[in-house]
Amino acid sequence: MAVVGVATAVVLLAGCGGNDDKSDSKPEGGSSTATAPSAPGVPSFDPPKAFVAMSAFGVERTAKDNDYTLQAGMVGPTSLIAGLTGVTGRNIAAQGDPWTVPSAAASTTETLDVTAPMGVQLDGKDVVAIAYVQNDKGNGTQKAKGQVVFQWLDATDGKKVAEVTADLTPALGAGQGGDNVVSQAYDAATGQIVVGVGAAGEEAAKKGGDVFTVYADPKTRKSTVIPFVTPAGVLKGVVAGAKGNHREGAADGTIVIADGTTGKITKQTPTKQDYLNPAGSGSQRAYLASNSYEGNDKYNNVLYSVDYASGAVVQTKLQAVDEQVSAVTCWGDQAKAVVCTSGASGGKEIVGFDDTTGKKTWGYTDKSASRVVPAVTAAFHGIVYAQTEAQPVLMDAATGADVPTGKPSASWKPSSKGKDPSTTNGSDMSLYIGTPKSPTAVTRYGGAYLQAPSGSNYDLQSVLIALAPTA
Repeated sequence: MAVVGVATAVVLLAGCGGNDDKSDSKPEGGSSTATAPSAPGVPSFDPPKAFVAMSAFGVERTAKDNDYTLQAGMVGPTSLIAGLTGVTGRNIAAQGDPWTVPSAAASTTETLDVTAPMGVQLDGKDVVAIAYVQNDKGNGTQKAKGQVVFQWLDATDGKKVAEVTADLTPALGAGQGGDNVVSQAYDAATGQIVVGVGAAGEEAAKKGGDVFTVYADPKTRKSTVIPFVTPAGVLKGVVAGAKGNHREGAADGTIVIADGTTGKITKQTPTKQDYLNPAGSGSQRAYLASNSYEGNDKYNNVLYSVDYASGAVVQTKLQAVDEQVSAVTCWGDQAKAVVCTSGASGGKEIVGFDDTTGKKTWGYTDKSASRVVPAVTAAFHGIVYAQTEAQPVLMDAATGADVPTGKPSASWKPSSKGKDPSTTNGSDMSLYIGTPKSPTAVTRYGGAYLQAPSGSNYDLQSVLIALAPTA
């Protein structure tokens, strides 16, 4: 039974070959169109406070994808697994057909990295936004070039809503491109995406910087490259990011506001910090982390929140000073709060912000006598989802207080109109290990995360766990 589950669940990796037409999405099962599902057959909670494992999909081990390139996602009622070969979506209640959209149509196109799937709303639809860093090796008389391909896909059936290919040649030179995704951000209302791309080699870095921004808009179908800027967020066509030499003693870390459509920098705010990096974004502001060494094993670690409309900056000094904590990650809850954690493993300090004002509202460090700093995995509509060594935990995004986890009844079962999600579309629950972990992607219809395969499943790279909400 496990073999059957694996074989049908790895369409993302086995069914995204270079000969597929890029304009079509190919659902599992061989048909060319996917059946639109009716209302989701699982309850929805806004926000969900308890989950049950609904299905488990094995992802086959290949030479192309690994633990760093595979990404879990959730958009509306669709769970997602994305990799270098493309993205696959499945309705969490097994309604309609699964779908797969490849990252590239031509066999001469090499995909080097992929963003995590992002959820946006376009024309009232739940849409999956995703971007791929690629090397187009050329065909016929066409020269090789670097490019970033952006796709916006209907979360229900995978049909392409829009696609934009950003040619990196004008900005970086002939044959030059990028090789990895450094940062990513999106505007849920407009579908606009920014990706920070690492330059592939010294020649590309001389023209575009070690990291450069690529912006794309699904409505205009246009893209822009902003050299020497690493993006932290985007809102209504305005990009917020960072630039600087990123070396000790440089003191040139600068917060940048730019017009995404033209690439023109409209405002710069020096921080006088040595290192300045994107941390994440909320619904109204972008967040950046910086630090400089002050001597005597002490660091000046600062978080900045930036208002897109005015470029105004609010500065928050982190409490942790005995470690360089430039590794800061922030999660917006798609409402009014942002939570950030610092430290190499995220367990040094946790800070909550009011995204309207950009000001700190709560926080504590790992030196707290009564609380541990959990590993935050997601935030959604007022709730922070996190993991401790013992269990998943919930926190109030506005106050940092612990939130009780709801308990499903023993008789709770999903309504799936005759289909059992645990055994449909390639799900094999024998791959599921233990109890649910904290999801890395959350909507009111559920969540998703990647789980390492058990020791005997050597043919699997990872397992996508889809969670249904129960409270």
